[in-house]
Amino acid sequence: MRAARLAAVAIVLSALGAHASALFTPQSAIRVPQSQLVQIDVLVTDPRGRSVTDLTSADFELREEGTAQTIEQLRFVHASGGPGEPDHDVPRVFAIFLDEYHVSPGDHADRARAAVTQFLEREVRPGDLIVAMKPLDSLLAIRLTADRDAARRSIDSFEGRKGDYEPRNAYERNYFAGAPARIESARNQVALSALNALAIHMGSLADRRKTLVVVAEGIGRADRRRGQEFLPSLDTVIRSANRANVSVYPVDPADAAAAVADDPAGAALRTLASETDGLLIDGDLSGGLSRAAADAQAYYLLTYRSMRPDDGKFHPVQVQVKRPGVQLRARKGYWAPSPDDALRAEMLKAINEPKPVVPLEPAPHASTLIRPWFGMERGAGGRTRVTFVWEPAPRVPGDRVRHVPSHLVLKALAPDGQVLFEGPVAPTGAGTVDEPGTTAARVVFETPPGRLRLRMSIQDAAEQPMDQDVREISVRDLHSGVVVGTPEVLRARTAKDFRALETGAAVPVSAREFSRTERLLIRFRAFGPSSDAPAVSARLLGRMGQAMRDLAITKGDADTYLIDLPLAGLAAGDYIVEVTAKSGGKEAGDRVSFRVTS
Repeated sequence: MRAARLAAVAIVLSALGAHASALFTPQSAIRVPQSQLVQIDVLVTDPRGRSVTDLTSADFELREEGTAQTIEQLRFVHASGGPGEPDHDVPRVFAIFLDEYHVSPGDHADRARAAVTQFLEREVRPGDLIVAMKPLDSLLAIRLTADRDAARRSIDSFEGRKGDYEPRNAYERNYFAGAPARIESARNQVALSALNALAIHMGSLADRRKTLVVVAEGIGRADRRRGQEFLPSLDTVIRSANRANVSVYPVDPADAAAAVADDPAGAALRTLASETDGLLIDGDLSGGLSRAAADAQAYYLLTYRSMRPDDGKFHPVQVQVKRPGVQLRARKGYWAPSPDDALRAEMLKAINEPKPVVPLEPAPHASTLIRPWFGMERGAGGRTRVTFVWEPAPRVPGDRVRHVPSHLVLKALAPDGQVLFEGPVAPTGAGTVDEPGTTAARVVFETPPGRLRLRMSIQDAAEQPMDQDVREISVRDLHSGVVVGTPEVLRARTAKDFRALETGAAVPVSAREFSRTERLLIRFRAFGPSSDAPAVSARLLGRMGQAMRDLAITKGDADTYLIDLPLAGLAAGDYIVEVTAKSGGKEAGDRVSFRVTS
């Protein structure tokens, strides 16, 4: 059983495709994109049926609704190369629709199978794309490929079922019930829906001429009931084929003597061929299929600019060749896209636009190999200035094989993905000063308030990866009221080192454990709601937050304040330095915790 359960879905899909065929491909053989360029494929042969290959734009006369048009470009397409401007890399595209519902069993089916098999073996070349399908094959599985074996299997299993109404699968048992007339109507609808979807799918492959071979003795009209107006009709198939640059070649395996001139089913095949620049093939089936292959082999593409609006209407086009003694075939016109078509095309383009590949965010991870520090203070234009420094983490007692990090590469990302900083950062330490021409031990950048994503690659002395640190921090808004920036801690062991800390190039440390022999310089910035400087104060607190004494503050450059804190007079233990800024009845503050060892 074939994918019968998908047939109902296929009908709906093909019906929707009838109204949205412009979404899958622009006007191809006759195409009207927003630029109003129209492209028409034209077949020109000599009296012996051979392609004429040496024509120029001056040899053609083109009119749209009676108005002469200027040909902007003429291109000769030859599948295997040839004169003019051949396109060597574009394969021919063939689809074979084996309409078992409309071919009689026995001789007619055998004749059709033999002709199509010969066409596949002799006319379809390596590199050509082909697919063969039947009415209840899944439209969702249509694949035009160079694999002729798949098409051959479908052709070999083809059998006529015209007049045979015995259900062979669950779909037919459920939906093809009733009198023969009702079953015929349902079969007609399935065939038209499949043809419409197949034409649309072919149009999505390329904007060149494509060939659709329809094996059938005729296709009748499906009964239209209330609520089924959206289902494809013969006119829908013709419109979809022309939009997709598909030429339909119906193959009627019935005996010519048995054909009735006014048979509506046969008339539908003739209309399908004539309105899509194809040919009705009867009598000599093999010869007709060879002609279909030759038509796809060599043709001209004429391009001109139309001044007609996007009105969704059919616009007739007449093409003539001035050279005597040659024969010409071209489509009768083109369907201009409607404003709704253009809107749907834009929407589908946006939907089908390849999504940018977003690398997976690494999982949050706080490395135990480093000790980072982040400081914040008021920046320019409503932004916050962020300072970053790092040090190797203290060695863990008993860890004999640990390697000390020597390098770090930082990448800072704003919430919208903008890279705020990316580059190496040297480790900081006591008495570190940024020197020109060396890797900076301090990174400063500005970012809008919000979440800040940080990625750190930690490396050893040979710049081999040791670990990574992935985290997010919240960046405060420091532009309203009274604010205090994050206090920076600088350390020195000698008087000479301490004098060096008074320069702006001195780098803060991230360590918060110091010996009693060291001297700290705590540096912070404070801002008031106006240009007036706020009143600042500082206190030394004990571990539990109890006040121990006030600390002297000296004014540095601009809004910078300094606290000189010798540790020699402190006992071993944990301490807190609290800084406060007051202005206009409002205040703000921050704290720095640290430990003193013996």
